Amino acid sequence: MTTLLLIRHGIAEDLRPGQKDADRALTEEGWTKTRAAMKGLVARGLVPTRGFNSPYRRAAETMLCLQEAAGAFPMETTLGLTPDARPEQADLWLRGLLAEAAAGDVLALVSHQPFLSELVFHLTGHNLEMKKASCTVLRWEDGLWQYERQYQPSELRS
Repeated sequence: MTTLLLIRHGIAEDLRPGQKDADRALTEEGWTKTRAAMKGLVARGLVPTRGFNSPYRRAAETMLCLQEAAGAFPMETTLGLTPDARPEQADLWLRGLLAEAAAGDVLALVSHQPFLSELVFHLTGHNLEMKKASCTVLRWEDGLWQYERQYQPSELRS
């Protein structure tokens, strides 16, 4: 069984005039709350064996928070996790990853809205809103993604 952690990036700065959306960083509050949430995720036994994040700065910084909490694990940046990515494409990509995955692997994806909610719906039929620094847990069993639960950021930080 493979576990998939779908994590929304932490609180990011507002877009400034002339700034690209992809360059928005986590705020000081975003760093603090995201670090605490990722520590809580790891404390619940959800330790990634491999990670993937969107190329947007706030997603990469959220992945760094997860690595601080979990220790080093292989990670990659992928264009297929941007806010406007297509769930159908991500589904095909995930199936390719599953072909390489070992039993018990935990894959962490750090991305954005609306993509993450759309992906959860596409994979499981669950309609969810994902708050910043939240994590939705899916399990691959018997050839299907099964929704396990969603951790709210405040729940992870407690």
